[in-house]
Amino acid sequence: MTEKLTETDLFKMKTLSQPVAATDRYFVTQTRVDQESNDYRANILGFTKAGEFVGNFDNDNYSSKSPVVGANFLFFLSKKTADSTYQVFKVPFAGGTATQVSHFNHAVESLKVAPGTDTVYFKTRETKEIPKKPYEKIPSVRHVYRLYHKADNFGFFPTDGTYLLYTYAVGDDAPNQVFTSQTDFNLTDASSDGPQVTLTQKNLPDDDLDFGQKVLLLNTQTGTEINVTKSHPDWTFINAKFSPDGSRLLLVGHSQEFEGNTQNYVYGYSFATKEFTDYTSQLDEESFEAVFSDFTQNLDATDIAWVSNTQFVFRTSWRGHSKLYLYENGESNCFFEQPLRITNWSVDGDQLVVTYSTPTLPVALATLSFAGQLNDLFNPNDSFDKVHSYVNPEAVSFKASDGLTIEGWLYNPLESSAKEPIVLDVHGGPHQAWTENFYFDIQLYANNGYGVLLLNPRGSKTYGQAFCQEVVGAYGKQDYTDLMTGLDFVLDLHPEFDRNRQYCIGASYGGFMATWAVGHTDRFAGAVAQKPVTDWISLAGTSDIGYSFIPQELKLSRYDVQKLWDCSPVAYAQNVKTPTLIIQGEWDVRTPIGQGEEFFTALLENGTKTEMSRHPQSWHAMSRLGLPNLRIERIRETRAWWDRN
Repeated sequence: MTEKLTETDLFKMKTLSQPVAATDRYFVTQTRVDQESNDYRANILGFTKAGEFVGNFDNDNYSSKSPVVGANFLFFLSKKTADSTYQVFKVPFAGGTATQVSHFNHAVESLKVAPGTDTVYFKTRETKEIPKKPYEKIPSVRHVYRLYHKADNFGFFPTDGTYLLYTYAVGDDAPNQVFTSQTDFNLTDASSDGPQVTLTQKNLPDDDLDFGQKVLLLNTQTGTEINVTKSHPDWTFINAKFSPDGSRLLLVGHSQEFEGNTQNYVYGYSFATKEFTDYTSQLDEESFEAVFSDFTQNLDATDIAWVSNTQFVFRTSWRGHSKLYLYENGESNCFFEQPLRITNWSVDGDQLVVTYSTPTLPVALATLSFAGQLNDLFNPNDSFDKVHSYVNPEAVSFKASDGLTIEGWLYNPLESSAKEPIVLDVHGGPHQAWTENFYFDIQLYANNGYGVLLLNPRGSKTYGQAFCQEVVGAYGKQDYTDLMTGLDFVLDLHPEFDRNRQYCIGASYGGFMATWAVGHTDRFAGAVAQKPVTDWISLAGTSDIGYSFIPQELKLSRYDVQKLWDCSPVAYAQNVKTPTLIIQGEWDVRTPIGQGEEFFTALLENGTKTEMSRHPQSWHAMSRLGLPNLRIERIRETRAWWDRN
């Protein structure tokens, strides 16, 4: 007999990410949620190519991540204690004691290796500003001067920040500083045949209303910088990778035709001809993951990789699952498409080493051939999975009121009964998507008697550019009716669900939709709105992205007060009869806590049953990256709210 999932099972499960390949080894980051420290802890594991566990390669430090393979050494980021910062470490492939390479006050933020060498490049920063931490004993006044002056999961951006790039080669006495900038940058790759690296950086760093991003080619010996994307000054590029011979770049980016919603595609750049090649936009499949997950940790944004000077692999997200393509001989051919999510991957000769997840498999390490053959190597939760049952969801597809096809998944209760409650769970974004991977929260609800319906309404990612644009300037309209129509469709197909016990839940945009729904229908027995948007007028000036999000998404300015009010859930709070729980992070700067407070106080004034759960020291991403004890409490209080209503 199998056991039901409980909230505290989160402490028993592990995730895998960031797989890399050496000559005779695979290395991968294994992350666990640690109950004793109430933190996320990760280690670097080593395996033979046959999948046999070799051991931990990071001295069993407090937490490690971001492994990269050199010629003879594995490099990674690690911190020895909870209070230390991530620094660069190295260890021979054969194992032994890992040696700390860098010793900076601030954390090392990214790490790249020059392929085939033991030379690495890494970025850090120098600033008096530090990420927001609990229990600041002697606070000081902070002055801000920019629109873009804060960010969720960090706090206030430094106004005195200096961003630095270092290099280290095995045999050096210490890391060497090779680049410094007053503008932040992302380190994306290092060339194998010389001292060149690629960086992405804002096109107009002094303009907070410009969101373009360029690719810089930096020679770390001469200091020469070349803007390789200067012919596309309004575009946004997010990744750049050298070909093995260094003659070309693979780029991921977009034209901003649809502002921040524009799908990312793969492009090529030749250093010899200065020409751009469009490889993938004809697919209408985005080469960037915009899917939602509540389980996997420490994911790298890997969507492109060279196989040879004439071949490369890229990943797209399509209809809620991953697709992998091999480009060769002038054509892109999909070699893998199954109902699962490839979470991370890297090239290993004539195959890939991947981590992947399915709705009923939390995570696995595997190899994937270019013929599409998946070969499992390691499951960190094997013993746990054997004594627990997961629900395999039922695919859902229906026609919206205007004929648009909407898709999703229904998780039936693990144990059937005559009258089963059903929950409509709305994803955030709105330009994200539910996907065919493991969801801890959803499986727990299904394990404990609730059906859960996940829908990707218009505006979701993974269905093409036009579908994504359907919600822009039309929040709370057909996106709302898509969800209600989909719920009706499922109820008609499944009479075992109790129409008197329909519930809804959502976070961020999903929280907006939950509060919008209860102001427009009384069908739900209870609602849970997590970090919602309830008042667009106040969000414009209080959110870290409000000043850009509202013009882009609602096609309104902060001065269109009546129109903003008309599409704000709080404007309809007087209609709400549904018992509503509001869950909000007190550190959230994406949808600040005032958004929840406004709706909560309005419901109290109405006499509507409501409760507000304030999560201390919690950012917007609290359901995925928050303090573990509060993640568990959030799930518990959600279930308790439904059980009581």
